[in-house]
Amino acid sequence: MKLANILHSFLRRGIPILQKIRTSPGDAFDLFWGFARRYYFTLAFISLFGAKLLHLYAHLNSLPLGKFLLWGITFFFQDVVILLLFRIFAQRLLWRPVAALAALVIIPFSLMMSGMMAANTSFYVVTGAEIHWRQARSYHHDAAATRTLLTGLTGFLIVEAIILVVTWFAAAPVHRMTGGILHVLAWPFHLLVDRLRPCFHRVYGSVRRQPLPDPEIYEQIAVDDYLDDKSDDGESDHLLHTGSQAPAERRRTDTPLRRAVILGFFCMFMFLRFLRPWAPAYMFLSGALPLTPFFEGGHRRSPVDATELPGDYAWLEERSALHPAPHWDWMPQKALPGFSDWDGTDRYALHYDPNMDPLHISNLNSPVLDQIRPVLEDGSVKIKHIIMLKLESTRGDVFPLKKDSFMWNRIAETHKDHQIPAEIQDRLSNLTRTAEWLTGFDAGFEHNDSLHADRKAYGGISARNAHTTGTYTLKSLVGTLCGVTPLVADFNREYKQHIYQPCMPHVLNALSQQHDVTSDTDDFTAWPWHSVWMQSVTETYDNQDKLTPVLGYHDKVTKETMVDPSAKHYPVKSEEINYYGYPDTELREYIRDAIDDAERNHTRLFLTHLTGTTHHPWGMPHDEFEQFVSSSWTGSNNDVNRYLNTVGFVDNWLAEIIGILEEKGIVDETLIVMAGDHGLSLPNDGGVTPYDNPHVGSFHVPIVLAHPKLPPVEISTPVISDQIVPTILDLLIESSSLSEGSSRAARDVLSLYEGQSMIRPLKQEEDGKQDWQFTVMNTGGSWLAVRSAARPAFRLVVPLVDDLEWRFTDLEKDPIELKPIKHFNLLDLATDLDREYGEDVVNWLRDAAHITEWWVLENWHRYRYIPSKDKGDKDDDKQDKDEDSKS
Repeated sequence: MKLANILHSFLRRGIPILQKIRTSPGDAFDLFWGFARRYYFTLAFISLFGAKLLHLYAHLNSLPLGKFLLWGITFFFQDVVILLLFRIFAQRLLWRPVAALAALVIIPFSLMMSGMMAANTSFYVVTGAEIHWRQARSYHHDAAATRTLLTGLTGFLIVEAIILVVTWFAAAPVHRMTGGILHVLAWPFHLLVDRLRPCFHRVYGSVRRQPLPDPEIYEQIAVDDYLDDKSDDGESDHLLHTGSQAPAERRRTDTPLRRAVILGFFCMFMFLRFLRPWAPAYMFLSGALPLTPFFEGGHRRSPVDATELPGDYAWLEERSALHPAPHWDWMPQKALPGFSDWDGTDRYALHYDPNMDPLHISNLNSPVLDQIRPVLEDGSVKIKHIIMLKLESTRGDVFPLKKDSFMWNRIAETHKDHQIPAEIQDRLSNLTRTAEWLTGFDAGFEHNDSLHADRKAYGGISARNAHTTGTYTLKSLVGTLCGVTPLVADFNREYKQHIYQPCMPHVLNALSQQHDVTSDTDDFTAWPWHSVWMQSVTETYDNQDKLTPVLGYHDKVTKETMVDPSAKHYPVKSEEINYYGYPDTELREYIRDAIDDAERNHTRLFLTHLTGTTHHPWGMPHDEFEQFVSSSWTGSNNDVNRYLNTVGFVDNWLAEIIGILEEKGIVDETLIVMAGDHGLSLPNDGGVTPYDNPHVGSFHVPIVLAHPKLPPVEISTPVISDQIVPTILDLLIESSSLSEGSSRAARDVLSLYEGQSMIRPLKQEEDGKQDWQFTVMNTGGSWLAVRSAARPAFRLVVPLVDDLEWRFTDLEKDPIELKPIKHFNLLDLATDLDREYGEDVVNWLRDAAHITEWWVLENWHRYRYIPSKDKGDKDDDKQDKDEDSKS
């Protein structure tokens, strides 16, 4: 019946209205605004409150329950103020210029808010983390970054469509409800004006009566209101109009009970808000969506604040590891690349000195490990060439995949009765055969074929408990290749800063400048080195093309060079497998060429290869996938299956690389170094990226230094990837793989690095100092992870901004971090740990927090990084991009 009335009203009045619209654009705007003010206000309402509920849900366990219950309502304060203001704009305004201005404010704002909410929701569903909108200002507008964003477009569109549809049905009731609330909140002001009106009349005389509006306006409003359920629930012509209302309307909207409930609740709301103590956590949880891009965490002397857990750390105060660079007689007057601190024009240049580092523990005075000393001393191990493989997104527990491991059980969960069918078990047993062979780790499988059957293990050093220095790929590269911890700042800033140690190509170039190095000999130890960079994916993402030359690479093979018609092996034979580029196997001929050139020219090859196939979205050549999880490939199960396929692809690629070395006859003279750039928490929490993901799965990576003449050595002591460079140099020296002059220079350079060599017994603690290991979390400026080799089970994730939590896990009790302990407040975290573990763990927490507080500032000093000038750096980036586009 109601629908029939609406239809009858539309037919009776609609035709005259349409005729009037044709002759008067203003009337068209009136009709549009009558609908739009309800719809777009409700869109803003749903977007703001939906975003806030998601925000609180994401941090539900970050405050003690009592604090969350007490202050939870106050976290909506900014949203309520914004929405009440917008509800005033969204009332019926008879003066068109004001209505047009309100439309210009409400419509763009609501669309922007719905877009931000849709993006944040879809991002959270995929990654398990919220978008940090302040980082959006650092977004790099290169093609690779744009294609990365487009991968989330489908989820964004789905969420946005849901919001728009829900708004359509909710617009009228939400608009009426908020109008009624605003009427009640305005009632005390109405009452006050009514009481003061006689005073104004006596002073100024009677108020001039306003003429009645045009009757045609009443006609239009009647249609509009009837189509919108006849009422705005007391909206009247103006929500805050101070004129008295008709008694019937007052009964309908402002009953005493309604006033008591709404005003009482609002007073309690305001009372709690202004009573709430100031704390960064409360400010963060209160932040309204439109304000978050413009407000960052508080700035302190150090981004880490450990003052809530006082202690005696005078031994760290005013300490620095920076010291004048040592004098070496082999260093030329003009400093070599990567050795700018030795520039003769600045005799007081400061460089990292491990002897001045209060946290440094050295093991260089310890003897070489007993297992490998004999083969190093008898000359069995020869290292002519080095191949370093950075394995994209490779978790430590898939290198190799082990039976009955977490990943194995995760696959089993997808099958009936949690049992993996026999035929799939066979496939899994062969998925990472090369990794099993290279590491020497027992994966628990019985192999009956002849693959690698001649040797159970390839030989070399394999670390079981290795973490990366950075979960952002480009930062991880700096840590691995330069023997440093990356810069604690968002994204790739290292290429513009002072990387405080020479990187591996710089060191090898310095060794090549020694007096006894020449190509005119058959003794390879005297040959100069040549460094080559290879990847089959793009190098344009976040200025990587500017970083690799800074790391010492000038001979590069990348997607961009491969698709150049002048490339030697043009055209590329394969199709692109992801939004970054081609399968890694497209480099096979380039690797052959590099080896041939090195052997022909009597040079020593240092080839660095960053793999790309294991990057999201885990594409395979010809889109061919094997089935490892159950046949219902949905959600994260599908992603896990794709990821495992790419892991197997790269494992076969490693076998092919070794085959190329055998084909060229250099396999026994080549050191193969393998390290994951970062892990991935995909099988744990569905995270497809390590962005803002503190789960240990993003940190645990393989580290292997393989050589067929070394016995297999397993290292169970915790290590980190900044130890790779000193280990390589130590191996070159101890295996007599360098000339006399180069060996002397290598010993000097080796003494610079902070990481311990993995071919010697590792020291976890010395003279009361622990071996602290830091990992800069993706993207670099939000979180920092720290652990101690002396207490490897404990992990602390430290917030660098006010809007993130402290996070503690104990990997002995909770190996896959199902129940991390998180708090915005360090003291609250300490209270919980004291209750659950006792004073010993609280003391560890105190040490970790204070040491990290000192270390972050020291990290900035080493890189000569000044945060206040970072905006200028970003402006320089924009200028660089503009210049690149012009060229």
